[in-house]
Amino acid sequence: MNQPATQVTLAPFWKRLFAWVYDLLGALGVFVLALVIGQIAIYLATLPWANDFNNVALATSNNFLWGAYLFACVQYYYVWCWVKGGQTVGMKTWRLQVYKTNGELLTYKEAYLRSFLSFGGISSIWALIDKEKRGLQDLFVDSIVIELPKDFYKNEHQKPLI
Repeated sequence: MNQPATQVTLAPFWKRLFAWVYDLLGALGVFVLALVIGQIAIYLATLPWANDFNNVALATSNNFLWGAYLFACVQYYYVWCWVKGGQTVGMKTWRLQVYKTNGELLTYKEAYLRSFLSFGGISSIWALIDKEKRGLQDLFVDSIVIELPKDFYKNEHQKPLI
């Protein structure tokens, strides 16, 4: 049987902006955690050879691989949230959810592509002029960000993302 189509409300730009600000806090937490874990791992790995850990820390801070590791950790926070529930912590706070236009959640490939193309959220500015309120990353991945109804989380069958 065919299910009736559900009317969705596209997320306004100002809600996307506030969710982005909230997500910066979550991303900062992931960044700090990755930084601490990485520094501990480097310290333990170089313990037998390094006389002064300050030199090791300085060398890693100027290393491309170190920056790539931190970027990948922060990016994975967004990707994992979008794939598992369609929402980051900021999106959940503002009752936003990202879906493909066919109603499915993003795959890992699509979520990574969306994350790369967002340029840190800058390409969401396109939502101001797009009639479907989609950022450039949403256009390339064929996704939409919707606003959930106010009583959406009152449903006892709805599991929290985190």
